[in-house]
Amino acid sequence: MTLEADDIVWAFDGRDGRGDGLRNMIELYAAQVGELLPTESDDAFEQIVADLADDPTNRMLGNPRLVRLFPPAMPAAKDSDDFWRDSIHSQARARVAAARGVVEDLDGWDGYVPVPLGRVDDWAKVLGALRLFWYTELAGPERLAQPEATDADSGLHDLIEWLGYLLEDLMESRDTCLRLGASLDPMDFEPADD
Repeated sequence: MTLEADDIVWAFDGRDGRGDGLRNMIELYAAQVGELLPTESDDAFEQIVADLADDPTNRMLGNPRLVRLFPPAMPAAKDSDDFWRDSIHSQARARVAAARGVVEDLDGWDGYVPVPLGRVDDWAKVLGALRLFWYTELAGPERLAQPEATDADSGLHDLIEWLGYLLEDLMESRDTCLRLGASLDPMDFEPADD
């Protein structure tokens, strides 16, 4: 059996405040990424002009958490600046859209949150980005920097490990469902009370 985009392949355990905690982290992340975007316009031409007139590179470089999310793609600084100027808007929009999708999923369910196959990429992007986002607090913005272990950061270490666990569990569950051609039972999930 081939799975469809709306077949459920993973469940996030949002009980005991985990759903609210994840939502709050995502909203902080999306707000900071959203600062890289020019004002949105319903007019496609105006949006293109706004994107061309705006260079988000300095705003990105001024936020250590965002530097981790947009590493230099070219070895030469000038080439990296050109790459960032040309790509940050589209990457930021994709990141914000994925974050909105995950928040929408979180808001729609009590307890366990079903994740359909068509949303796995959004969840993976967001969980991976959150790991990098918070990892910066431990290691700094440099791409290959390693954190120094201190007892004061143990909660942050735990958070980063938890996000990694979620990401790994998401991917393993998706792979298992695809391999078996079976999805999780939609009747096992309880929609949120409005």
